[in-house]
Amino acid sequence: MNNSKDLRIGIVGVGTMGRHHVRLASQTPGVTLVGLHDADESRGRQMAIDFGCVAFATLEELIAKVDAVSVAAPTGLHLEIGEKCLAAGKHLLMEKPLADCTASAERLVELANRAGVVLMVGHVERYNPAIGAMIDVLRDPAEEIVFIDTRRLAPFDGTRCLDVDVLYDLLIHDLDLVLEIADSPIKRVTATGRPVFSDRTDVVHASIEFENGVCATLWAGKCFPVKVRTITVTTRSRYIQADTLTCKLTVNTAETLPAMDEGVCFMGDINVQTPPILAAEPLRVEFDDFVGAIRQGRAPVVDGERALKDLKALDLIAQALEQW
Repeated sequence: MNNSKDLRIGIVGVGTMGRHHVRLASQTPGVTLVGLHDADESRGRQMAIDFGCVAFATLEELIAKVDAVSVAAPTGLHLEIGEKCLAAGKHLLMEKPLADCTASAERLVELANRAGVVLMVGHVERYNPAIGAMIDVLRDPAEEIVFIDTRRLAPFDGTRCLDVDVLYDLLIHDLDLVLEIADSPIKRVTATGRPVFSDRTDVVHASIEFENGVCATLWAGKCFPVKVRTITVTTRSRYIQADTLTCKLTVNTAETLPAMDEGVCFMGDINVQTPPILAAEPLRVEFDDFVGAIRQGRAPVVDGERALKDLKALDLIAQALEQW
């Protein structure tokens, strides 16, 4: 029996990612999974049977029955779906990216602010335990960051996110992390890339220089035989690498820093540590953040404004790519 105080949630899009949102909504205390909507009616009906909810024929019917909506539909549909949800005053969790262009993202942020509802974007890597542990290491002790390197490579399977290029599909994850870690306005961007197996950009390599002196390189591609998901941060004394596939963090610390005493300059006494990482499903933590933000009246980790900032930075990379 549904509790009248439960948060009523509906899911839009129940493909590869959306089915996990359905699962999490069905398992969360204090949440009632009211139903779902998917363009593929047969897939939607089967998912509804599997999780004991309603498969709504239209988005409007779903919106009328819920307090909040989680959207895992193709990026090109984010504006259309998001406008309807926000105009109806529903809290909204939008899978990354917020929209397929900055103008559409600005529209969604405007609507959310006007409605006074939570607009959250699912940058799931923010919730990866290895990333959380890396942020903790960078803060204690805080030290000048010299360089950031990210690599997100994957095979091309011909099915995922065909409506957008690799910038919106993969690079956006790491760009969000780089902006968070560098914590500075962007000074300069260069980029190279090309199509490989599709008619869109399948591989991109971008370099960003920030006003505080931090430099970053981001490499993303969906044309590789193996998966790679790493982010490495170099400070004056540490080399810290998080692997979000294996959920592992490695911290290399130089106890002896370079000094030109008697003509000798070297780093020495390298201490290597692999701090223990608490096991957690990133998408579960993300979903709990969405529910918590609604219940507590607070901003989620990545709200609409932050996601808009990510897209504006992505625009700079796309512009640099066009000039290459």
